[in-house]
Amino acid sequence: LFPHLYGVELTWDNVEEVVEVVNNRKAGNDNANVGIEGGGSSSEGVVVSTVVSTAANNSGLTVELHPLTLLNISDHYTRIKMQQQIQHPQVIGALLGSQSGRDVEISNSYELSFNVINGRVLIDKEYFTTKQEQFRQVFPQLDFLGWYTLGPYPTPDHIEIHKQLLEYNESPLFLQMNPQEIVTSKNLPITVYESIIDIIDGQANMLFIKAQYKIETGEAERIAVDHVARTSSSDGIEGSSLIAHLTTQGNAIKMLHTRVKMLHRYLVDYKKGELEADHDILRQIASLCNRMPTFEGSEFREEFLTEYNDVLLTSYLATITKGTNSINETSLILRHITKETEIDVINHLDGDSDKGTAIVEFS
Repeated sequence: LFPHLYGVELTWDNVEEVVEVVNNRKAGNDNANVGIEGGGSSSEGVVVSTVVSTAANNSGLTVELHPLTLLNISDHYTRIKMQQQIQHPQVIGALLGSQSGRDVEISNSYELSFNVINGRVLIDKEYFTTKQEQFRQVFPQLDFLGWYTLGPYPTPDHIEIHKQLLEYNESPLFLQMNPQEIVTSKNLPITVYESIIDIIDGQANMLFIKAQYKIETGEAERIAVDHVARTSSSDGIEGSSLIAHLTTQGNAIKMLHTRVKMLHRYLVDYKKGELEADHDILRQIASLCNRMPTFEGSEFREEFLTEYNDVLLTSYLATITKGTNSINETSLILRHITKETEIDVINHLDGDSDKGTAIVEFS
C-alpha cells in the first residue's frame, strides 16, 4: 500500500515492477534495490535508494519547518540555475533553528560554499565557521541543525557530505527538495531525513531514515508568504499593486517601441521608393518630431534634474537609516558585552576590600 516506504517511485506504468520490488524487499532480498548513483538497477528501471532505510521511524522526533527556510532554498536554487545556466545545479546549505528534547524547529537557512575535487564534494569549513559565527551574533538562539540540497532521492555522495557535518552536530538533519516534483505534485517536494547506524554484513553503515515534519508559521511569516505568492502573476493570478503597476508600464513601453519602429520602417521604405507618399501620415510624423525639441529645453532639464535629485535624496536617506539601524544593533551588542564584563569583574573582586573603587574606575 505504501511503496514509497521502500524508496520506490510508483507510477501507472510500473505497477507490476513496483509490486515485485516491494515483495523482494519485504523478503529481505537487497538485490532488488534499483537506482542511479545510490542504488542498483532492475531490468525495468525502477528507482530505489540504497542509503535510505525501509524500517519504521520510532525515534519520536518532531520537526517543524518554517516557510522562510523553503523560500531560501527555492531562491538559492533559482538564482544558481539562472546564473550558471545549468538545468540541474548543485546547491548545498545549512539549516538553522532550535531544539528542545525531541522537538526541532527549523526557522532559517543559509548557503554553504563547497568544492568538488575528483568528483567528491568537500564543504568549505572555514566559510561555514565564519558564517555560523556571524549568524550567532545576530540570532544567538539559532543553532546549526542540519543541511539541505536538491535531488530526487539520497545517494552515497549525500552520506559523505553528511559525515563532514557531524563535527558540528552529532545528529544533523538532512532536507532534500526535488525541483522536478514542483509542477507535478500537489504536496511539497520536501523530504526530511534523520541519520542512523545500521549493521549490514557485520559492518556499521550510516543510512538515512525519513522523518515526519509539519509546516509551522507565525503571523508575520504568513503575511510575507501571502505577499510573495501574490507577486507571481505569470498564470493570470492577481499580483501585488507594485507588480501590476510595473507590468502596465512595461507593456506601454513595449507598445511605444513597436510603433516607433513601424514609423521608422515606413519612412525608410518611402525614401527607397517602395511605398507611395501619404501626406497625411507624413504630416503627423513631422508634427510628432517637432515636439521632440521640447524635451531638450532648459525648463524640462531643470524639472528633470529636480525629480532626479529627489530620487537620489530618498535613496540616500534610506541608506542612512539602514546604517543607523546597524550601528544601533552593534551598540546593543557592545552594551551587553560590557555588562557581562562588569559582572565578571564584580565576581572576581568579591571579598576584596578595594572592590568598590575598582568597579568605579572600570565604569
